[in-house]
Amino acid sequence: MDYFISKYDTKTAEGAKRCVLEDSIMQKGHPASAGSKIIENFVSPLDATVVTKLEAAGVVITGKTKMDEFGAAGLFSGSGFSSGAVSADGAGDTSGAVSAVADGIADFALCNDYTGTVGCRAAARSVCYIHPTYGTVSRYGLIHAVPSMDQIGIVCKTPEDGFRILEIISGRDPNDGAMLDAAEQQTYKPQESGFRVGVPVNVLSRVPDTAAITDFTKGHSAVETELRYFDVFPQVMQILCCAELSSNLTRYDGIKFGYRAGGYRDLRELYTKTRTEALGKEVKLASIIGAMVLSQEKYSRYYDKAMRIRRLIAESLEFDRYDAIIMPVADPARNMADNLALSSLARLCGLPAITIPYRGGGITLIADRQREDVLLGLTKCETDTISER
Repeated sequence: MDYFISKYDTKTAEGAKRCVLEDSIMQKGHPASAGSKIIENFVSPLDATVVTKLEAAGVVITGKTKMDEFGAAGLFSGSGFSSGAVSADGAGDTSGAVSAVADGIADFALCNDYTGTVGCRAAARSVCYIHPTYGTVSRYGLIHAVPSMDQIGIVCKTPEDGFRILEIISGRDPNDGAMLDAAEQQTYKPQESGFRVGVPVNVLSRVPDTAAITDFTKGHSAVETELRYFDVFPQVMQILCCAELSSNLTRYDGIKFGYRAGGYRDLRELYTKTRTEALGKEVKLASIIGAMVLSQEKYSRYYDKAMRIRRLIAESLEFDRYDAIIMPVADPARNMADNLALSSLARLCGLPAITIPYRGGGITLIADRQREDVLLGLTKCETDTISER
């Protein structure tokens, strides 16, 4: 398999960790296209903060991997949640980061997973994905897609490996205005015992996956709960993601940088031809829907309402009753709406989550903000039961 869009000629010192970067994370002097033809020739003028921190820690970055166009797979089709999805323009396998870690080409990978597809693919390939608390890891040098949900996460072989990497890349950065005030460099020590795991019965009645969840919760205190508004998670995700994607994609117009179409007669035709030729179907659809929901006529009915529901979702969580929520992992056999709903909660609320392979499938654990210690503790308890790599 070809994992890379750009593979570096590097030598790895004995004992050094090897990392690959999703193509949306900038490294000075190297291409950064976010999986899209519209910026395929863009060369980064700077290092992302995570790159600077990794290099300072002695990590060797070995290349940039393939990805879905602007990470948008899964917003409108179930194919985005498969273990080897194609990009929006049908350009082949785009799960390069996950596959590189699963196949031993890299020790870990950094990705931006605002739809949950990376976590799904990780579980399918028997590796883990850590989605940190929003504002914990600097996004400076990340090509933005959905800024209110963008967060650099970690594909890793074990939770312990992933949280050691998170210790390196986390911490306050003045270049990212969305960083948490308390986002200091952290050492993640697991909560040792006494876990209360919230089991969302309304989710499991709609998306049955009780065997793995029942088995996982045996050693902990299971607390039955309901995720209010779960039925509208997909709609809220689609509206908010499309709105922010549409806004961000307006900068790619063929004028200052990136792909430029030929044979145009005026400025309007230049814009139209460039974006028609260089953007894939899924990203085009997101742009159109985003423009609609942000329009003066539709703003209150769609975007504003989705933002209100997003706040209600966060307020409805009961982390005083449980330490973490357990969820099934998205599955390509399910429909798109259910898959998107299963992956939405952590992204909508800025919560930390970890997806791990388990009993031939996978589970996702979601904790309260800045409670990565709970996730590490829960997965540490289950290390011996995680399916073999």
